[in-house]
Amino acid sequence: MTAFLLDEMFPARAAVLLRDKHRHDAVHVGEIGLQATEDAQVAAVARAEGRALVTENVADFAAERDVVLVFALKRNLPAGSGQAPALAKVLDRWARANVRPYLGAQWPHTD
Repeated sequence: MTAFLLDEMFPARAAVLLRDKHRHDAVHVGEIGLQATEDAQVAAVARAEGRALVTENVADFAAERDVVLVFALKRNLPAGSGQAPALAKVLDRWARANVRPYLGAQWPHTD
């Protein structure tokens, strides 16, 4: 099963829901002391831990090739309290469809 590292623009609650409801290994950057950390360091942690990095910062991470990057745009998710459960659902569905994801950019469907 895919392990996730959620970037800071997403609510930490999404990682909690991925763990508790969907049974994925998921952490938020804020939970592991990476809040406001350089993007290269966040990518390095995802790489070292074998986690898919979930972010919407396409330009900041587009050059990364040896890590699974899951790009999700917040504008395609509900605002407010609905964002965390919607993101968790999207990531769970993506992980089930991509049991062995390839390295590089991935764009899960948010519909």
